[in-house]
Amino acid sequence: MTTSKSAPKKSDSAIKRAKQGVTRHARNVSMMTSLKTIEKKVLKALGGEASELQKVFSQLVAALDKAVKKGVIHKNKANRKKSLYNKRTTPGVAAPTKALKKSTARKESSKEKSQARAKVRSKSKK
Repeated sequence: MTTSKSAPKKSDSAIKRAKQGVTRHARNVSMMTSLKTIEKKVLKALGGEASELQKVFSQLVAALDKAVKKGVIHKNKANRKKSLYNKRTTPGVAAPTKALKKSTARKESSKEKSQARAKVRSKSKK
């Protein structure tokens, strides 16, 4: 019985899939970068003219829809972003100009828990 230590030959379909993966990765990175750039433009335009803001916002919506069509991002994520930026760009709506940050409720609750534990420990030591 002879055994060869060389790796088995890759199938043609595996080679093609690897090439497709490289191509898709390059497209995904490019589209995500352009999306982030357009989002920054929308945030920058919030303090300026309404016509410029609407123009940039429509570019963002088109880019998000294109990214969904290509499978770069999920449609719910695109809809969420469109809704968020639509609220910010609508005149008369008090929306923050900076990016939304996660609430600190979790941090506050952990502080409260640690304070409660400290009280329990001090009572049990007495």
